[in-house]
Amino acid sequence: MHRITALNILILLLACPFVHGADWPGWRGPSAHGISTEQDLPLKWSRTEGVRWRVESPGKGTSSPVAFGDRVYLTSQTDDLSLFVLSYSKTDGSLLWKTKIDEGKTDSHELHNMATPTVAVDGEHLWALFGTGDLACLDHNGKILWKRNLQKVHGTYKVMWGMGTSPILHAGKLYIACMHSAPSYLLCVDGVSGRDDWRVERDFGARREARDSYSSPTLASVDGKIQVVVSGADHVDAYDPDSGKRVWWSGGLDVPHDYGRTIASPTAAGSFVLVVASGFQNRGHVLAMTADGTGDVSVTKRLWKSSRYSPDCPSPLLYYGMAFTIRDDGMASCLDLGSGGANWAERLFADNVKVSPVAADGKIYFLNGRGNCTVVRAAKEFEVLAQNDLNEPTIASMAISDGHLFIRTAEALYSIGP
Repeated sequence: MHRITALNILILLLACPFVHGADWPGWRGPSAHGISTEQDLPLKWSRTEGVRWRVESPGKGTSSPVAFGDRVYLTSQTDDLSLFVLSYSKTDGSLLWKTKIDEGKTDSHELHNMATPTVAVDGEHLWALFGTGDLACLDHNGKILWKRNLQKVHGTYKVMWGMGTSPILHAGKLYIACMHSAPSYLLCVDGVSGRDDWRVERDFGARREARDSYSSPTLASVDGKIQVVVSGADHVDAYDPDSGKRVWWSGGLDVPHDYGRTIASPTAAGSFVLVVASGFQNRGHVLAMTADGTGDVSVTKRLWKSSRYSPDCPSPLLYYGMAFTIRDDGMASCLDLGSGGANWAERLFADNVKVSPVAADGKIYFLNGRGNCTVVRAAKEFEVLAQNDLNEPTIASMAISDGHLFIRTAEALYSIGP
């Protein structure tokens, strides 16, 4: 197994792409890593204190909030199955516009609906994908610039619990993974025209539920060059964003049970990649590797494998030279990047946890399924800084922007901060 030193880790972490702290432009924020560079963020709040505003959302959805400029964006689905993109004022929470994209439904788990993928946004456009395959580009005034349905072009979704992957934006291109029991693929869509730039098949011969994936791609950086990293179907692999050429691939994500679907997204810091094999009933594992190889790197670039701290749903974090995870049963951990061993492992919640944590200002924000947040110091020694309770159901990850935290619950959108 490949060795990595503390100096190597520091170099890898410093190699992360530059991110702008004020914006949270998509699933898991800048580069899809769950990290903000902002400081002086809220630490303590409740339903009656520390809330800047709370607004109830029309319809339901589990897409995570996205914050860009002076706006916050969500998607939702109403009882008549209509699919909407919503724009809110970051200042006071007023609904600025609501644009209907289409309507429809496919099979999905009871915890979510067609408004599960998180939007991607830049200075001119925003893009919304729904579990129906409807993909639309809008301007910041809510005007639809183009829309299409991916199922009509690339085939019917055949994923057991409903499509949940979010598009990842890089250099004006959208990267969308579809991993299911039909032919799986990674798709690159030009953001301005809506046309497909390329599609590459992704078939590793996985069996049973392992063919299904609900994870989203992330971005890794190797010697200044971006890679699109995808996990699912018992494998993790990386693609050149311009050509779609597969750069490397690794096995090692198969699990000893029939429920090997991939829900947690991979994460990266520079060329250090952390990926989760399904932790259903805590029988999965976390795999660490470097992305600086080519071809089959299952052995040559693997750093370590940890079998005790693997989530099923929540995505992991790489922050301050450590890995942070939380299992669905509420057990959180801080792992050493050199060995995969635990600096600490502590139970934060008795409730079921589906939400991916985020990090900023030297803190980890762990959110459970009741909208209750335990804030932990990002350190090798375990320290709880605050416990904050909203007591409203959620499975959406929070967003961080302009000194505020944005939390979506089943009923409302919150802005936490002064």
